[in-house]
Amino acid sequence: MTMLRVRDVGMRFGGLVALQGVSLDLNRGEILGLIGPNGAGKTTLFNCISGLLNPTEGGIFFEGRSLRFAPPHERARRGIARTFQNLQLWDSMTVLENLELPIDAAGNRNTLSDALGLPFSHYAERAAAERARAILHVLELDPFVNRLAGDLPAGIQRRVELGRAIAMRPKLVLLDEPAAGLDAGETEHLAELLRTVRERFHVSMLLVDHDMSLVMKVCDYIYVLDFGKVLARGKPAEVRNDSKVIAAYLGEAGAELSEPGAEAVEEPTIIVRSSGPVHNGESSEATTVVPAASSETDSQALAARGEPLLEVTGLAAGYGRLEVIRDIALNVHAGEVVACIGANGAGKTTTLRAISGVIHARSGRVKFAGRNITGSRPEAIARMGLAHIPEGRGLFPRLSVEDTLRLALDSTGSKAHIEAAYDVFPRLQQRRRQAVGTLSGGEQQMVAMARAILAQPRLLMLDEMSQGLAPTIVQQLFQMIHVFRDQGIAVLLVEQFVQSALQVADRAYIFEHGSIAHEASAAELRRDRNLISGSYLGSASAGEQTAIEVAANGNGHVVHPELMETVSMRMPAEIKRALEERAEREGRPAGAIALELLEEVKK
Repeated sequence: MTMLRVRDVGMRFGGLVALQGVSLDLNRGEILGLIGPNGAGKTTLFNCISGLLNPTEGGIFFEGRSLRFAPPHERARRGIARTFQNLQLWDSMTVLENLELPIDAAGNRNTLSDALGLPFSHYAERAAAERARAILHVLELDPFVNRLAGDLPAGIQRRVELGRAIAMRPKLVLLDEPAAGLDAGETEHLAELLRTVRERFHVSMLLVDHDMSLVMKVCDYIYVLDFGKVLARGKPAEVRNDSKVIAAYLGEAGAELSEPGAEAVEEPTIIVRSSGPVHNGESSEATTVVPAASSETDSQALAARGEPLLEVTGLAAGYGRLEVIRDIALNVHAGEVVACIGANGAGKTTTLRAISGVIHARSGRVKFAGRNITGSRPEAIARMGLAHIPEGRGLFPRLSVEDTLRLALDSTGSKAHIEAAYDVFPRLQQRRRQAVGTLSGGEQQMVAMARAILAQPRLLMLDEMSQGLAPTIVQQLFQMIHVFRDQGIAVLLVEQFVQSALQVADRAYIFEHGSIAHEASAAELRRDRNLISGSYLGSASAGEQTAIEVAANGNGHVVHPELMETVSMRMPAEIKRALEERAEREGRPAGAIALELLEEVKK
């Protein structure tokens, strides 16, 4: 019997289809990976399994019982525990108390017996402390037992979060981004701990993480989601080398990624007003004029001296106690287009936020146009000519298009006229009275870029401008980057469509684990596809090592009776998985194939 079975699960939020026909199986003793690019539906499926969301269609079964109407606390009683991407520890309690509390909650202690000091309460309290200390010992947290959880670094807190989930005596642990904010060394240590936890506490795991080095090393089997559907599945080495998976992560549009008969999303065409003659409705020479930066002479002077317009050295930043980026060093010259690429969670967005002053840098220095802007307020940085279009566009949904653009003029002190934005995006003039929140995704991105144009920037930072847009609109937006370059505006680009980004970029930085792992010209990276795919899906060497371990030890761990799956007999999860795959290929029951193999052994 499969431990967790998801069948044809669908999830809709109004008109948005987040999941469609998703099915997966998690066998007892497995560490199952769930991966996919941004917006693939991983978090939605994870929340459906944990009970935070109820799927609109399909079913989820745990140990043969439906979870359809089971609330989160009931799923916890049945043996499902989870961790959270955003740490949910009790900061004012010690590490030991963070683990004792869920043990007490699951132990049926009551206030009356505690108040009367009954023997049962004393025994339960000692048992909870002993179990908590045993868990902390396995997770190598003995030195932090009496420390307040809020005073610990993020890497230690991640382990405490894992320990608290184990304290519930689960059969299945749902791990939500356990490597978020960890460096390469901490991630390697986490992989070892996850294997140890599986052996010592006999639990299965469902792992959602953007760190492919962790996923490829620790998972026995992987499902890949894209656009709410299962794109691929298989062992780590198979998934890493799957052309469809690589295309999905690098943002390539291919025939294999589009479903026949799929409903197309209608988006407006981005029209760039031209100054050339028009023949048969088409302009012979399209020329877009972007308002020049107010301090263009400064940029020219920097270029003449060979100095970068933006220079970042030793930058570190994060959120709360979590340090997301460290030792970031990059530069952008006037009129240059530079791309920042890398897996989700690598620190690209945080880098842009630290540069623009949205979050404070913890260390390092940011120089713009020869001036040190480290620690400056975002509005002061914007007035200097550094415009930042954040992920999600950062628009006010209730403001009209025209009010949004006028607000940009007022806040930056720009002397440009609003007609300059309409010259670049004529469609916005047609929508000028319409609320921004009622526009399509493509039109909202036009508003965001028009707002930046009116600020007359010398450097424009674009964070995932293609997110949620149709491919045709994405390509037209990339054409605008050529326009910015021609006008002498530098662009620092964070983009999930890697190949498209490299087509317009002059140079690129590859981010891994919150640091810059590689810098090269865009032309070189376009030629070296393995270098890019390795940063998204893990290195081949790591995957090969995992494959060898799996082949040598069943499903990669020492077989324990409680980690064996039942298919008319007890067997390791890896063997059961192989039987299921063969049964699916041949269209026969897995039990029939198992009996056939046993007969061959007897012969």
